[in-house]
Amino acid sequence: MFMLTTKDVINSEKMASNMESSIHRGSDLFYDFSCFTCQENERNTEAEFYCEECAKFFCGKCVKLHNTLFKKHATLGKGNIRQWPETNVDSHEQCQKHTKEKLTGFCEDHSELICHGCHINNHQKCSHVVHIADKVKNLHQQGDFKQLSATVKTQQQQLIHMKDYFEENMKSLEKSYQKILEEINAIRKTINDSLDLLEKNTKKELDTLLATMRTSIQTDIEICSKSITNIICLKQDLQTRKDKSEALSFIKYIKCHNQSNKVEAVLPEMTYKNERTLTFNPATTIQQTLSTLSGLGQILSTVKQSKTAKRTTQNTETRQNKFSASSQSDPGDQSTPGFKVKKSNPESSSSRQYSTGKQTSDVTKSGHVSDPVASLSHLLIQGCQPGAVIKPDPIIKVNRSKKYNVNIVRDSSNCFISGICETATGELLISDYDNNRAKLLDQTFKVVAHCDLPGSPRSMCSIDSSLVAVTLNNCEVHFMRVTNGQLVKDRKLKLQHECLGIAHHKGNLYITDNSALYRYTVDGRLVSKMYENTPGFWTVMACAVSPDGDRIYMANTISNQLVTLSRDGTVISTFTDPALGWRYMYDVPPGLHVTDAGQVLVCGVRSHTIIQVDRDGRQRLAEVVTEKDGVTYPISVYYSKHTGSLIVGMDCDVEISV
Repeated sequence: MFMLTTKDVINSEKMASNMESSIHRGSDLFYDFSCFTCQENERNTEAEFYCEECAKFFCGKCVKLHNTLFKKHATLGKGNIRQWPETNVDSHEQCQKHTKEKLTGFCEDHSELICHGCHINNHQKCSHVVHIADKVKNLHQQGDFKQLSATVKTQQQQLIHMKDYFEENMKSLEKSYQKILEEINAIRKTINDSLDLLEKNTKKELDTLLATMRTSIQTDIEICSKSITNIICLKQDLQTRKDKSEALSFIKYIKCHNQSNKVEAVLPEMTYKNERTLTFNPATTIQQTLSTLSGLGQILSTVKQSKTAKRTTQNTETRQNKFSASSQSDPGDQSTPGFKVKKSNPESSSSRQYSTGKQTSDVTKSGHVSDPVASLSHLLIQGCQPGAVIKPDPIIKVNRSKKYNVNIVRDSSNCFISGICETATGELLISDYDNNRAKLLDQTFKVVAHCDLPGSPRSMCSIDSSLVAVTLNNCEVHFMRVTNGQLVKDRKLKLQHECLGIAHHKGNLYITDNSALYRYTVDGRLVSKMYENTPGFWTVMACAVSPDGDRIYMANTISNQLVTLSRDGTVISTFTDPALGWRYMYDVPPGLHVTDAGQVLVCGVRSHTIIQVDRDGRQRLAEVVTEKDGVTYPISVYYSKHTGSLIVGMDCDVEISV
C-alpha cells in the first residue's frame, strides 16, 4: 500500500467531477486487497478479512454484516494473511500494470481499459474516461453486443464452411493425384508396349537375316564337302590306278580336269560370300526425342477464382473504431489481430500455369490462377463458395430384414442390446445391459463367445483390428480383445466420473458422463473436457465421431436434441425431432452411429424408428427403419461395411434385427 500526495488527490477529485461517470468515488489509496462490498458500492476500502466460503474480501465494517448473514462461515483476519489468495481480482479483470487492481474504467481518448491506479497515474488529464458499467449499458442500448455476436457467429459459420471446403478440396486433390498416377502408369505402359513391339520387329529382322545367311553358308559348306570328296577320289584314282586301256585313262583324266575347273570357278564366289557380316545401326530418333523431354507430360495446378463474397468486416471495422480496447490493458484478450481485407482490381488478376520439369507460364484470361501453393489468407481475401462442392449424403435404404436370437443359456433375462460395434477385421460384438455381458457373433449372427462384466455395459466402440472398449455403470471402461474366436479381457480404466457413451478416433477416446464430453488417450490420460452442459443431468449421453474426426455428435436426452460439435468442441448445430423420443432415457445412452461413409444414424426409441440425419446435424434426411420392419424400442444401431447390413438392438428382446 502507498499514499499519494495531497495535490494528487485534489487533482484526481477535480478530474472525477468532470467525467461522464466516476470510476472510484472513494479514497485514492492503492490497497493490496480491497473490500468486495465497498467496491460494489463504488467505494475504495482496504480489506481486513477474507472468507474462504465466499471467496471474497471484506473491510471491518462489511464483515459484520457478512457474519450476521453467514454465521457458519469462517473468516481469516490479517493475522492469517498467508492463507489469503494472492489477489482478489479475477484473472480476466486484472490490470496488467497494477496486478492487484481490477479493471474498472475505459479511457476513450486512448481506447484503453484502465484500473483505478491507471486513472490516477496516467489518465487524469483525459477528457473521456467512463466507468465500464456505463460503457456496457451504452453498448447494450446501441445493440453493439448483439451485432458483434451475430457477426462472430456469421464469421464462424463462414470459417466452418471454408474449412469443410478445404477438406473436400484436399480429398479431391488426393483423388486427382491417384488418377494422374494411373494415367502416368498407362502412358508408361503404352510406351513400353511400343518399345516392346519395336524390339520384337528388330529381333525378327535379325533372325530372318541370320537364317538366310546360315542357309547360304550351309549350302557352300555342302558344295565344298562334296567337291572335296570328288577331288580326293579322282586324284587317288588317277594316281594309284594304272589302266591297261588308254581310253579309260583319258576318260579319268578328263573327269578330273573338269572337276578341277568347276572348283576353280566356284572358289572366288565362295570367298566373297564368306566375307559377309551382321551389324546393327540403332535408330537415334527415339533416344534424341527422349533426351529432350523432362517428363511424360505436364502437371498443371489451377486455383479457380470465385466472386468475392460479401464481408461482415465493414460493421466490425465500424464497431472497432467506436470501441477498440488496447491489448496491453486487457489480459483476457491479448492482441488478437483480425483479417485485413484488401480490395483487389479484378482486371489485374492473371492466370499462371506451372508444370514440372521445364516451368512455363501462360498468362490468359480464363479466370483461373494456377498457383500450386494458394494460401488461406489469399482464399479468404478472394472469397469462396464452399456450399457448391458439398455433396448430399447418400440415403441408406433397407431391402429386407430378418431377426436373430442372441440369448444364451446363461442369460437370466431378455437381452437389452445397449451397444454394437465391429472390429476392423469384421468380428461383430454386442453389449447386453441386463445380463452384464459382451457377446461375439459370427457371420450368421450366432453367439459364439461371451465375456462376463462386473457391471452393466452402456456403450461400446472398436479400437483396432481386435480390441474393443465398453463403458460400464461403475465408472469403468473395460477393454476386450477378440482372439481365436474368443473374447479375452485386456485391461480396464477407472475414471473419476460416470461413463456412458464412448467413441474412438485415431487414438482418442471420447467419453460422456451425463453432462460433459471428455477426450482421453487410449491409455487413459485425460486430454481435455471438450464440452459441458450444466446444470442438470442427461444432457450429454451418447456420442459418435465422423470418419474424418471433424464432427462429434451427442445426444441430449433431457432436451430431446442431437448436438453436433466441431473438432474443438464448438457447437455447430442442434437438432430436435419428435421421432427421437429420448426424453425419458436416463441410464443408457440412445443409439447413435456414424458409418464409414459419414452417414449419421439415430435411434428414435419411443417412435420405433431409425432416422438418418445430414452430416452437419441440421435436418432429417430419411426414416431408414420403422416399426413395419419389426423394430420396437431401438436402443442401438450399427452399419456393418463387411456384410452391408444394418444391425439394430432393442429393449427387452431376445433378438436383434438385421
